[in-house]
Amino acid sequence: KYVRREIRSLSDIDRETLFNAISIIQRVPTQVGKRLYGKNYYSKDYFNRMHLYYGGSKSCDHWHQGPGFVTSHITFSLQYERALQAINPSLSLPYWDFTLESTFYDSDSFRDSGVFSEDWFGDAKCNNTYHTIKNGRFSYISVMKNAVNFSTVYSPQGLLRSPWNTDPTPYMTRSNTIYGVINNLKPSGCSEYHRAMGFRDWKNLAKQLNSNAHGHIHELMGGSWNPILTVKKPVTNPITGKDAYEFLHATESYSKILWRYNYLVCPEKISKCLSSSYYDDDDCLCQCTAESLQDQTPIQIISSTGIIKSLVFFDKNGNEITSWQNKTSKSLYDVLPGYTIDESNAIFQRIMDILCSPGHIGDMFQATSTNDVTFWVLHPTLDRLWHRLRLNANNGVIDFDDTWPDSEQTCNGHYSYDPTPFKNIYDSNNVVYTNIQLYDIINPSLDSFPYIYEHFRWSHCVALGLDMSGTTN
Repeated sequence: KYVRREIRSLSDIDRETLFNAISIIQRVPTQVGKRLYGKNYYSKDYFNRMHLYYGGSKSCDHWHQGPGFVTSHITFSLQYERALQAINPSLSLPYWDFTLESTFYDSDSFRDSGVFSEDWFGDAKCNNTYHTIKNGRFSYISVMKNAVNFSTVYSPQGLLRSPWNTDPTPYMTRSNTIYGVINNLKPSGCSEYHRAMGFRDWKNLAKQLNSNAHGHIHELMGGSWNPILTVKKPVTNPITGKDAYEFLHATESYSKILWRYNYLVCPEKISKCLSSSYYDDDDCLCQCTAESLQDQTPIQIISSTGIIKSLVFFDKNGNEITSWQNKTSKSLYDVLPGYTIDESNAIFQRIMDILCSPGHIGDMFQATSTNDVTFWVLHPTLDRLWHRLRLNANNGVIDFDDTWPDSEQTCNGHYSYDPTPFKNIYDSNNVVYTNIQLYDIINPSLDSFPYIYEHFRWSHCVALGLDMSGTTN
């Protein structure tokens, strides 16, 4: 079996060998690589396109916000590992335990961690014109141009990116801001990992791995900037800053919801959008048009899309607003309590104006997050949590309910019986796996399973007083 290690546990030689192989995947096209390295080789564009297809679908997100997230990303990571091993059979995919950054750094300093040096993951701030890494191994990693000939999903600029991301930069991008405001978060820490260890059923564990244990790491690495509208002013107020940030952290997901409901319209590739002289022209931006809004009011749209369920906003004075409907009748407020009708309409319109101008989104924060090297070392650390619990259950240390929560799913890709795009990863039967088949196969107790993790110790979390054995609820 291969042994997956925390990336800081690798020797300098092993780490250099790994990064050299990743650089090959970033630069050598699939067909060329297959001739050089064999059938298991795939380039970054192959992986970017697959993640874009399943995470950037118009209908719904087939790989996120549901239990299919776990089975798909673990198998996807193994497919990437196999591509690395095609280049060099000695390699295994390491994991990045970002709870170390969470434990020993704060939100202002975690990007100064050694993993973001030029020879490792590269600059995590990217405060430059292109919002890209300018120096080091992973500088100026390209984004496929003219992707219309390669993918059915692409950005308005024809780049291999999410359709709702109008950033024209042809390189992998990062930012330490969230819609132009310095991000106030840091990676998920020991408490969320400890919470995951306490679940005794697949339904809730999958939710935790998909959300809080996964945390805001995609947002933190990708970030966003250049919105047409801004909410900077309330964020500078220490009393109301928390509320403003709460809205900012949800804005990308809200805008994506509007896009899926066809309220936010993003242009298909048009020739002038390929020129940087026109990238901020109205024809090249995502926007809510009179036609797409269909005479619906902002509050009707916010309600019908479900955004209202978690919406937190603020008025021009920074006062928090969380009540949008009568608690008894559940009817929507036409006039918010404590505000005039004009003030209420202005607040509703302000929300829509912001959500309808998503700006530019860093690669890790959208559907081709696979273009950032940190994507590939992120998900194995979640897989490691699951391994710990499965081993405990397999050895009779804990009872665990493996029931797949089909009744709660609404999107294909998250039902137990849904087919996945994977085959010949764990066997050579040439038949695609379903989610439940992957669930049964991804079992660290099986002799046939291809890898193990170096250990299941989180000593820094234990030092905080947390039991990380996975044996206590």
